[in-house]
Amino acid sequence: MPRRKQKRSEDSYIIHNILPAFADYGYPVAGDSEHLKIKGDIRIRMGSSYKEPDVVFYADGVPVLLVEGAREGESKEKKEEQVQSYIRNFPVNKYSRDGRPPKYAAVTIGQKIFFYKYEWDTNEYGAIIDRLEPMASIPTYNELRRWYGLEVERKPAISPESFKDIFYHLISAFDVEDKKEITPEIVLRAVRLVFEFLKDQTNYTTRTPYIDLDGYPDRQRMTRSILSQYDWSQLGSDIAYQFRWEILRSFQGSERLNQYITPREVIIFMTQLVSIRPEEDKVLDFECGSGGFLAAAAQARVPLSNIRGIDIAGLPYYVSRLFLALNFNIKGNEITEDNPPVYNDNGLYFWGDDWDVVIGNPAGGNEYMLDDLEKVYEGGLQEDLDNNGKRDPTWEYNFSIQQAVRSAKVGGRIGLVLPEGFFSNSSADFLRKYVAKYCKVKAIISLPRGIFYKGTTTRQVRAGRQVAQMKMSILFAEKIKVVVPGEPLDSESTALNYPVFLAAIQKPETPDPEWLQKSLERVLEDYKEWERGGAFSTKNEPINFREPKSTRKSPFKQLTFLVKGKKRTPKAKMRKPPSKEETIIPENLKDIF
Repeated sequence: MPRRKQKRSEDSYIIHNILPAFADYGYPVAGDSEHLKIKGDIRIRMGSSYKEPDVVFYADGVPVLLVEGAREGESKEKKEEQVQSYIRNFPVNKYSRDGRPPKYAAVTIGQKIFFYKYEWDTNEYGAIIDRLEPMASIPTYNELRRWYGLEVERKPAISPESFKDIFYHLISAFDVEDKKEITPEIVLRAVRLVFEFLKDQTNYTTRTPYIDLDGYPDRQRMTRSILSQYDWSQLGSDIAYQFRWEILRSFQGSERLNQYITPREVIIFMTQLVSIRPEEDKVLDFECGSGGFLAAAAQARVPLSNIRGIDIAGLPYYVSRLFLALNFNIKGNEITEDNPPVYNDNGLYFWGDDWDVVIGNPAGGNEYMLDDLEKVYEGGLQEDLDNNGKRDPTWEYNFSIQQAVRSAKVGGRIGLVLPEGFFSNSSADFLRKYVAKYCKVKAIISLPRGIFYKGTTTRQVRAGRQVAQMKMSILFAEKIKVVVPGEPLDSESTALNYPVFLAAIQKPETPDPEWLQKSLERVLEDYKEWERGGAFSTKNEPINFREPKSTRKSPFKQLTFLVKGKKRTPKAKMRKPPSKEETIIPENLKDIF
């Protein structure tokens, strides 16, 4: 009877299969106890028992790679789950010099290597999750050392991908209760820590929020290591927008915030619509949120000294300051009280009335609940616009619209994202009349539902949260006269008896990834042609402009609209509006109102 083949020992499998496979990539070999730990050297608590990974490669006391080999009859998927559990529970206080667990892992089958990066992310409910992301190629040992920043002479440059890694490491560090739940407080600390690090890489550990981790030395070690791992000398817009995207994603499942980040495509469109002039315009966003409009203005070559952003809440204040610092490579002594030009204050106070451009996406609560309501009135906002002897509703949009109009200089341009209710609700009639009295309305562009994603808050409100499907439109207007408090909003002074450009964008049934950008570009092209007196283009079906077919009562009451259709030629003259009681609206644009 033949003898049964004995099962190879695990040590033999590690020495003869796993280590030779990695030796070809410059990894330490058997006998290098400083840089190589094999089964039995590291014990990881898993529930009520301890487990031992096959191989952990080290560099300068930091675990850089954890490896598990699949034996006969074991699946790669099972080993992937095991590796993920090992990293998740890795005892960094005992087996890591700087508090970092391994960020890379591998599974071997024979001498074939499957390489992964261990990543943190968020799910649709805003909870922190982890995963193994397969890598297309196998890095050498020296490459892995550089990625960890363990070669002092040659730290890797910060990149969008590495910034994402930093962001989630810091989120995890400040989740001291290990709830794996992202909260505004945790994100604020993570964002502020990066900002303080950029401001002073030497002394940031003596200030909040780093000292909030006093009592958690392993977490402090990890934050120091993850920040010092990279070369921060060259920042830029790619890193800034990666940061903005991570902010967006981190709150996509949270119910604790009440505003939605404006899509980058909408920001670019609006800055082009209001025609920001380089080196000349002064630009204000008094509820700046994450700072997207401020960055767009600076990218349009407006000097940072001509830009001002304000937000009353700490989280968006630090988000916008860090966003601008990353975007324009501002760090060290360049960071001052006025640079980046964002202020943690009430945007509804008086900030001057000489701004060339006032632009933004105001907060969307129904009731303004801040304690300084009376100070807002004392600062110049009016409480009875229609002079009926009663205080107007204290909607935030009431104050935001007033602030935008009074802040712009005569001849200044205003671009605001506003809810559909501003254009249609009878209760907002006094606001429409106010805008019409002091401004010339140039364009109204209706946006499709579902393009605003949950992000940072700019107001603490108790009612009226926006929802992702809320219908929003862009108002573009030019200020034509100085605001005189108490001046009556009579019918003659508030009639829009001139043409206004209207457009509605609809999401295609099968949209390509760039559908919103393409649609907005087409609207901008048609608006500019309309301004020149030309004809509309018909290239983009979702943006379907056509000759008006009917008239009806305007939701602006006495405000008259006339839309130029595509059948007009560049030399055709505009028709005179039929009356101040009518507006001509294309059928496909009626849902704006």
